[in-house]
Amino acid sequence: MPENASNTPDLTVVIPMCNAADTVGGLAQQILSLPNREVQIVAIDDASTDGSPDALRALGSDAISVIELESNHGAGYARNVGFAQATGRYTLFFDADDEIHVEALESAISELDSTGADLAMMPYSYRRGHSTEYTGMNSFDEVVWRSYMSGMSDRVAPLTEVPRLLGFSNYPWNKVLRTDRYQDAGLRFGEVHVHNDILGHWMSLLLARKLVLLDEQICTHIVGEGGANLSNRMGRERLALFDALDETYDMISGNPELRNRYSHHYWDFALRVTDWAISRISPEVVDEARYRLQAHLLRMSIVEFMRIRERRDPSLANRITSRALA
Repeated sequence: MPENASNTPDLTVVIPMCNAADTVGGLAQQILSLPNREVQIVAIDDASTDGSPDALRALGSDAISVIELESNHGAGYARNVGFAQATGRYTLFFDADDEIHVEALESAISELDSTGADLAMMPYSYRRGHSTEYTGMNSFDEVVWRSYMSGMSDRVAPLTEVPRLLGFSNYPWNKVLRTDRYQDAGLRFGEVHVHNDILGHWMSLLLARKLVLLDEQICTHIVGEGGANLSNRMGRERLALFDALDETYDMISGNPELRNRYSHHYWDFALRVTDWAISRISPEVVDEARYRLQAHLLRMSIVEFMRIRERRDPSLANRITSRALA
């Protein structure tokens, strides 16, 4: 029986999907196999053409609800629609084509119950296409994670003790959140088609009063091969990165306390993600991308820049200057 005494599910899993008929049914079955937990699955079909909703309805489970969008809006919009329907004590945002590790998911729920934390964060792995080879996290993520865990299997901390987690790759599926905390606080994802998870990642961490870090992989992220996957498209659509950054910086700069404490982490992240994008983006839009980066950097006030140069990270200030004047 679930630990909660009411009919409230222990967990809601929000799954945006677009043409995921081959994978989403198996994923849902894994989630529903979570032992001794009541689970709600909210799937948002983002205008699939392959019968993805039917793959879920064929399972015949009352725990699954499917919301069908009439046109394609992107995963961020879909997550926002799904989160509004979440009734579980905790929520996980998961992608329809990735592999979930249900043992880690159970551990996360138990840790959140025992610690009272608002968010459980865990590592992940990669698998490319149909390969059987698994790789670890991105190099920055791996270094930061190991520096904070130092051989521990779990750690409870406020964000002030682990702030470099803000610079983690902005994936939504390695975090389990306390639903009422984030619904009340207005958690949302960006609604651009590319990089819509940046805002959700930063809000998830900044809104957490206490975090629990759990050293168990919760997800294997499947990196699609070929050009159809959004992750592989590096044309004009990639410029949406700067819209995502603008929206995230709006959120941070609207709270002076957050801006004063964490803006250097934001700007370090912004430079790393834009360096990555500009090094790969199509040649015909490189100049526009560089212009958009300069415009974004110029949103920083002189006071904020001087705080970074004199008190936070002088080397970061030098990087900011070089990009702004390039």
